[in-house]
Amino acid sequence: MSTSTRSVAARRDARAALLFLAPAVLFLAVFVAYPLLTAGVLSFHSWDGVSPRQWTGLTNYERLLGDRIFWGSLRNNVLVALTAILFQVGVGMVIAYWLVRVVPRIKRFAMFVYVVPVVISEICIGLLWGFVYNPYFGLLNGFLNAVGLDELARGWLGDRSTAMPAVLVVMNLTYLGLYILLFVAAFENVDEAVYDAAAIDGAGHYRTFFSVSVPMVWSNVQATTLLAVVSSFKTFSLVYVLTRGGPSNATDVVSTYLFQTGFGNFEAGYASTIGFAQILLTAAVGVFVLGLMRRGKRGEA
Repeated sequence: MSTSTRSVAARRDARAALLFLAPAVLFLAVFVAYPLLTAGVLSFHSWDGVSPRQWTGLTNYERLLGDRIFWGSLRNNVLVALTAILFQVGVGMVIAYWLVRVVPRIKRFAMFVYVVPVVISEICIGLLWGFVYNPYFGLLNGFLNAVGLDELARGWLGDRSTAMPAVLVVMNLTYLGLYILLFVAAFENVDEAVYDAAAIDGAGHYRTFFSVSVPMVWSNVQATTLLAVVSSFKTFSLVYVLTRGGPSNATDVVSTYLFQTGFGNFEAGYASTIGFAQILLTAAVGVFVLGLMRRGKRGEA
């Protein structure tokens, strides 16, 4: 094939590729890039969503630095991320190994049970758990009263000391099944010969899990950890349905505080500042976590 013919073929392939990519690029430009650019510009304005915008420069960012509720919300997001890494990723990985290597006979049934909460709407899950936590006729207080532990019964979502732990329980149980599903697929793709070699060396399940299984699926651990962190920093639905950020902002995350600021207080400019800061912080934390895990893997090597 001559050079000119190859050049024509390459240009034709490039045009075809651009044609197929155009819808995706257009979608990202309209629904991702444009809203981000608009939010960035709006963060420098004071606007109630109706009246004309007023340029305020860095005033919104100065306010953000001293906003106690914002930093409390961010702290809750960090707490959600840490528990997601420990419970959803860590415990999910252990359960997945147990299903694949220890009791494979019940794997299908267990997977069905674990995945059910993942496919149910977060709104429905929040409403159901709201009934469980109800201080008057909820299942949790009813159970405690039935077994003689009525002194432990309380308004779980209305008490500042228990509201956030109660929300964390719901969030982790809801998303655990997703990570079990991902790790089951990862462990099933590990070459059986590797496990046979470990068994010949006399390795038990504990040693096999940490010395064989985890290193073999480390790329999956990195991906799921990053997914858990990013999802934790943009969580909204469950928190809003369960507590709306209360009591007294005790369970506020950045997304619920942003929503209340923009649609409750009609401070669209400041809400854009919160949203823009949320995007930057989520990206920074994601890059940090991924870099930390990669350095840890190189250190082990």
